[in-house]
Amino acid sequence: MENQMQAWMKTIRQLFSPETLTHLAQETGFIQRKRALTAEAFLTLCAWGDGSLAQQSLQRLCTSLTLRHDCSLSSEGLNQRFTERAVAFLREVFFLLLQRQPPLLWSTIQTYRTCFTRLRILDSTSFLVPADYGEDYRGSVSSGAKIQFEYDLLSGACLQLCAQSANDSDARFAYHAQHTILPNDLCIRDLGFFSVAALTEIDARGAYYITRLRSDMKVYIKENSQWKEWDWESLGNQLKEGESVEMEHVYIGHERLYIPRLIFRRLTEEEWQKRMAYVRKREKRKGKALTRQTLEQKKYHILLTNLPQESFDGQQVYELYSLRWQIELLFKAWKSVFDLEKVKKMKKERFECHVYGTLIAILVTQTFLFQARTYWQQTAFAPIQGRNQPFFSPPSIEKTWKKGSKERKRNGIGSLG
Repeated sequence: MENQMQAWMKTIRQLFSPETLTHLAQETGFIQRKRALTAEAFLTLCAWGDGSLAQQSLQRLCTSLTLRHDCSLSSEGLNQRFTERAVAFLREVFFLLLQRQPPLLWSTIQTYRTCFTRLRILDSTSFLVPADYGEDYRGSVSSGAKIQFEYDLLSGACLQLCAQSANDSDARFAYHAQHTILPNDLCIRDLGFFSVAALTEIDARGAYYITRLRSDMKVYIKENSQWKEWDWESLGNQLKEGESVEMEHVYIGHERLYIPRLIFRRLTEEEWQKRMAYVRKREKRKGKALTRQTLEQKKYHILLTNLPQESFDGQQVYELYSLRWQIELLFKAWKSVFDLEKVKKMKKERFECHVYGTLIAILVTQTFLFQARTYWQQTAFAPIQGRNQPFFSPPSIEKTWKKGSKERKRNGIGSLG
């Protein structure tokens, strides 16, 4: 582990050296001749400046350059440096950093390490941007941008990270990222990423999935070579609050995709009220009203999975799916700590430099904190790891999770590492 940390720090020093950054800046055309503003100073300004690049005035940014890098630029001179080539330079730094992440690390979730190659959690977060960006960053109501992020919960490694229009399809993004899936990966995804094609590809690659069923997707049962549509409302009315039932060998959609297991659970009244509060808030934000059938289905939690039943019962499948909420805390941390969504009116290229600069800072910080935490756990708890019961078992994770939930909700910082 100590060697891995040293290797990662060496990678950071090499990639962020003045020589490497200058070479990348020249390759992307950001720097074509010697200028007062160096590649190193520009990266520092965008990723680790004194305050958000998207919030500070140009004059304040120029002052920061003078104090930290002895670089004298006028406000207009700096504004002219935010170009497509500047965006290309930061994008290249980001993707090189992404490619050179350290290998899989010692897991804090020991129980799942022997079960899966990677525990992949994919989600997206959207935020509003100035209306001037509407042509490039379209949203459902106003101009908007979206960050797609997938990471391995076992290692902390970032698998996918990119910026796009808020209107771009999550399901399409997930499908085009299927080539990165390895045998024995577990893919945990929310409704927005659901597609029959994606589930088919995951299964074909020898990997596993847990996903919620889309409300407009019909479920079929095959009886005596005849297709019979599943009546989920009738079954739901027979269940008590909090009760669940599992069905095997079902088929979904007009493609009749085979699904090994469907787990159907009726929410408690408290759970349903919380879900409806979230649904109404989202409806108001998007200006869309849900159908009666969709609202009725909100009373239930329906999961699809191809995990073997002999290894994971229904309760364990729900526990695994609940891990997806960790990415929500990461998004909260990004927005609160890194000011990702605070964008004032500015030229589009400056906004894109802000996005890639922030993503670089997030990737470096998150990877470093994960490695530091892992190193601390290995050294501080090494004697405990010999016990029969894993120290970081799901029950202990849940207990710790509940204990620290209030603090995490306040600042979101705990999710960074």
